[in-house]
Amino acid sequence: MDHKVDILILTAGFGAGHLSAAIGIKENIQKIDGTIGIEVTDAFQILIPRLSKAMYKGYNILIRKGSRIYNHFHYKDNEKPKSGTSKFSNKYIINRLKNYIMDINPKLIISTFPTISQYLSRLKDKSEISIPLITCITDVVNGWEWITPNCDIYFVATKYIKSKMIDMGIEDERIVVTGIPLRKEFLELPRPLTSCYLPKGHMIIMIMGGGVGLIPNDKAFYHWIDNLNNTTTVVLAGKNEELYESISKLKLENVIPLRYTDQVPSIMAQSDLLVSKAGGITLFEAIASKLPFIVYKPELGQEIENSKFVCEKSIGDIALTIEELKFIITDLTNNKNRIDEYKRNLTELRKNINMDILAEQCIDLLRN
Repeated sequence: MDHKVDILILTAGFGAGHLSAAIGIKENIQKIDGTIGIEVTDAFQILIPRLSKAMYKGYNILIRKGSRIYNHFHYKDNEKPKSGTSKFSNKYIINRLKNYIMDINPKLIISTFPTISQYLSRLKDKSEISIPLITCITDVVNGWEWITPNCDIYFVATKYIKSKMIDMGIEDERIVVTGIPLRKEFLELPRPLTSCYLPKGHMIIMIMGGGVGLIPNDKAFYHWIDNLNNTTTVVLAGKNEELYESISKLKLENVIPLRYTDQVPSIMAQSDLLVSKAGGITLFEAIASKLPFIVYKPELGQEIENSKFVCEKSIGDIALTIEELKFIITDLTNNKNRIDEYKRNLTELRKNINMDILAEQCIDLLRN
């Protein structure tokens, strides 16, 4: 390593959320103190470089086609406290992680993925490292998979999650309510939108999740939504070229498909309604943008918990089928009062997102 690393942020590529949270943490710390050296690393590309790509590909297939299998292990993993050792760990992985950390020599480690926190806790338990550890929980959950014996501080999404973790035996002072970390552009004035034109006077619907094939790919649905009065729909296909081409070939007047774009914050800022899967990061990006949320087909355990939060806080709806999605969109496009109610509730929730507290906690632990 040819540059100073004060803080090492370890993340994973199981979905985009863990990495996005890691980048958000880095940006918000360096906004306060740009002299702090921060390295964001995909831990599995370091620990198992030859297998990580195949592992992530397998994960994407699993969440599309095998959610029941995923949920079986997810809920089983959250049933009881951890000993600090993941069942997927072995001496090779643990030693490789230790050697990497010794090479980097950070003063503080932050983890945005539960298995990584378990690996780090094991190293601390064996006194092989003594570096302070922060775990950032990237969903509105309080499962045992995130809880490890040797974590110094937890960043959590809500006061409710903090209260549940206190019930689990975690000390109050070790749990800090920050909201899920967001990149700073979601919390600043949006940049001008250049990737597409959104007509004034139209209701703007934004559909996300195409990159891993988790949004509707039903031609009849896009023909239907194209015919809604005074409505324009932006579909973020991400790197899913098949979805992008499929929608483009329909040549719809009021549906705009986009490939991968870095203008998500700007599109969210100009949208009136979001249709997406209920990832923790996406949920808090919507809260920061005060954007009502239709959760589409929540199937994974953490999505289900995030969806409960959407309903409990009255910031959106859940659609389990295409027909339910069409019904909710129709209802909301014809009922501005409900949209306004959701936006009022989102405005209140946004007040609880505090990236300054997050950054200050990291800097305090780094320096003390």
